[in-house]
Amino acid sequence: MAILSSSGVRNRDDLARFEAEMSLDERLPERSILDVFIGAAARDPERTALTMLMSGAPDETPRRVNYRELLGLVRRAANLFASLGGPRPGVAYMLPSLVETHATLWGAEAAGYAVPINFLLQPDHVEALLKASGARILVALGPHPALDIWPTCPG
Repeated sequence: MAILSSSGVRNRDDLARFEAEMSLDERLPERSILDVFIGAAARDPERTALTMLMSGAPDETPRRVNYRELLGLVRRAANLFASLGGPRPGVAYMLPSLVETHATLWGAEAAGYAVPINFLLQPDHVEALLKASGARILVALGPHPALDIWPTCPG
């Protein structure tokens, strides 16, 4: 977990003090995004990491995912992407804001790199972005009554 200054940085003197206190490696011990999730799950596994409301209705029960569960989702996504795309795969995704979107984004970053694509783009633009990015995996929401993402995916 990043170690920040308790007194803040407001001017050059504060910055000099901040830099002299410890090295960047000491201040930021995590070396990857996966390390950040591992650390969060180790420190407080049952703490809520994500809360999602699908409709926003007053009586809706929110979906909550704790840090332990989120780490599991990220690891499973990363392992899947690595098994499908080999080392350092590019993973494009066209998804609405979901818990699974976070698993896709952070799993892609852990395994290789993520390429978020706006699902409102025309199919030819999506295809051009996929080619330019070098992504070999595309994650998209399947047919859905309210979101027209699936027909946008290149055939």
